[in-house]
Amino acid sequence: MSNDFLEEIERQLVAATESGLRARRWRWRWAWMTRMRLPWRAPTVGVAVGMAAALGASAIAATLTLPASHPQAQVASRFARARSFTTPGAVPAGFQPESFTAISEYSWWLLGTAPCGGHTCTVIVRTEDGGSTFTRIPAPPTGGVGNLRFANARDGYAFGPQLWTTHNGGRTWTEPHIRANELAAADGYVYALSSTGAPVESLMRSPVRRNAWTVAPGLSGREPRWLVGQGVGGLWVQGNTVIIQAGNRMLISNDQGRHFSHARGVVNAGDCGYDAVADPFAIWALCSTGMAPDDILLSTNSGDTFTAAAQVPDGPVDSFAAASSTVAVASGQGPLFRTTDGGASWSQVAVPSAGWTYLGFTDATHGVALGNFGGGGHQHGRLYYTTDGGASYHEVPIGSK
Repeated sequence: MSNDFLEEIERQLVAATESGLRARRWRWRWAWMTRMRLPWRAPTVGVAVGMAAALGASAIAATLTLPASHPQAQVASRFARARSFTTPGAVPAGFQPESFTAISEYSWWLLGTAPCGGHTCTVIVRTEDGGSTFTRIPAPPTGGVGNLRFANARDGYAFGPQLWTTHNGGRTWTEPHIRANELAAADGYVYALSSTGAPVESLMRSPVRRNAWTVAPGLSGREPRWLVGQGVGGLWVQGNTVIIQAGNRMLISNDQGRHFSHARGVVNAGDCGYDAVADPFAIWALCSTGMAPDDILLSTNSGDTFTAAAQVPDGPVDSFAAASSTVAVASGQGPLFRTTDGGASWSQVAVPSAGWTYLGFTDATHGVALGNFGGGGHQHGRLYYTTDGGASYHEVPIGSK
């Protein structure tokens, strides 16, 4: 078989894979935005605030589905490995942040992309001084991830739609060969929504410090009556509390996913994102109704019941994050808005309008905002930081542009 023929096969596979990645990344990112509208659907602290504490739901595999022994599968594998910065170093020029995660006020990671050799490659950068300096750490050898979570300094997860894990701070990455559309960690466990397509198999769980994935106990075995024919989505965890969605129902577990019950006060939980704060009883939810406006809900009793907040001006909401049980920020069609009275009223924040893809807080006063500025093919991402609970933000340079 001639080299020209093999090169042509590889060229077509690369083009098809790259096209698929672009299409699926955009669809996944939009679902996540409408959700926190995640990184909003993920916990803000420790699990990491997620990118678009604003953004989340179903995505499908972005790589070619071929048998492992097939020669074309090896070509696709070589393509995946070639599309990441897999060594440590300086932040590459043109870095565009897409996902944020933090374990403290000072320790953050950002996943994004940067040009490399005529392509767009996956990049992960880290700061240990609250954004004063950033360095590049190895990224998984793939272009099939769009979000990042670190549960602690050692255990991290790059996902959406592929899942890659590290247990040594990002020096090496392993693929456990399950898909993860959403992911969150708390109290020694990491949870992932798998794209297997079977509702009772879609919520997976593993100890944080190793890859030992199993179906969450409350959804294993015989399928609950109220899950029949329903997909599972909208993952959020904090402490022992796990929240998911089944159809238009919000389901809550207070024992790490061993048992689930229905949340009260939620009329339609379709496409919801969640956020919580230091207050162990306060949970915010942002739910898409299928048309504007979106519903912003607040629970002060660990999710047993929810009440509706006032509508954010200039909706629909693209991203959302809570600093406390009374303070939260949300993005409308460009501006940022803030509430200090539990959602009863909203006022505009003095920060440039942007396509805000992620809002999140690491505690009641410190938080970040990721936004896309510019238009057409000249958009660029910027990171903003707040030290006063979202009342004001200032830009944090990440690296050379």
